[in-house]
Amino acid sequence: MSAAFFPLIAACFYGLAYVFYERVFTGVNMTTFYFCGAMTGLVTTLCYGLWNHQPVSFAFAKETPSLLIMLALGVMSSYLGWLLTTHGIKGTSAVYAAMGEISYPLFTVLFAFLLFGARNWSLSTLLGGALIMIGSFILVYGQTRASAG
Repeated sequence: MSAAFFPLIAACFYGLAYVFYERVFTGVNMTTFYFCGAMTGLVTTLCYGLWNHQPVSFAFAKETPSLLIMLALGVMSSYLGWLLTTHGIKGTSAVYAAMGEISYPLFTVLFAFLLFGARNWSLSTLLGGALIMIGSFILVYGQTRASAG
């Protein structure tokens, strides 16, 4: 199977997880939820390392310390995004949180350009990004109006 399908398959699993989380959050507190996630991550990491014969190693930090900084910033950004997404699911719904989250490709392009000067976009990328932003605005506006009324 081509790696190009992995993000689509991941999106299916995220959608399934979000629907489960919406129900889970009605009876499980967030601390318990995050603890279970951390334990799952630990076990997954250990199994992945054993399966692929890749021990955890920070040897790269000596040669390129900037990679360690980017690793830390990437992990912190990802975790903060995860925290906000799960609280969004708890506070609204799985569908609303997932729909709002789809705006992240636009931010990916923006940050890639601002931080690294990457210019890997085309007219279709820009138009798609504009449609995502318009859709996200409509979603947030509609949810805000529904909450106020």
